[in-house]
Amino acid sequence: MKKQLWLIPIAAIFAIAYFLYGKKQITGNCCPHATLYLQPYDNFTQNEAEKLKVDLDNHLREILYGVFEVQVMPNKPLSDSFLGETKKKYRIDKIIDSLKEDADNENIYIGITHRDICRDYKNGVKDWGVLGSSIADYHACVVSDHRLKHKKRDLWKVVTHEFIHTFYGYPHCPKDSAHCLMKDAKGKADFSNKHDLCGYCKKNL
Repeated sequence: MKKQLWLIPIAAIFAIAYFLYGKKQITGNCCPHATLYLQPYDNFTQNEAEKLKVDLDNHLREILYGVFEVQVMPNKPLSDSFLGETKKKYRIDKIIDSLKEDADNENIYIGITHRDICRDYKNGVKDWGVLGSSIADYHACVVSDHRLKHKKRDLWKVVTHEFIHTFYGYPHCPKDSAHCLMKDAKGKADFSNKHDLCGYCKKNL
């Protein structure tokens, strides 16, 4: 009986530590953990962002090993200063530069928009339209459904793809597996057949 009584204060200490310091500190280095901050822009509504959050909550726990929390930030306008040379697409690097201030290894900021976004491409091509892109050192990425074939169904897949680039610093699928979420889109906007990571990427992530 006395031995059991000793367990009560010990359990209480762990409970207090959990609530004071939070899940991340308790987990320590035992598994990956991060908070994903969804930053909706312009006419990407809060309701749409909340729906995306639900999709990510449901799928991240199935696809990735770790503790990942998703939060939705208040909507922001996209500044005209983010526009590229053509004034028709928004530069990813400029958007990410505005997101990086509060981002770090455990706090990943993800801009989401319906607007067309772009980046420089190989061979000197300027303002190349893309679904998304990231800068791992800035712990931030941007995703657009403007070019996505099945917007509502597949947006979480593009966000997951860019999050993995950003958080893990992981490249595109080395096996170029057709069904892997990390397969390079190569300019194609259809994620219909991508539902999970391939065995190789799961093992090496």
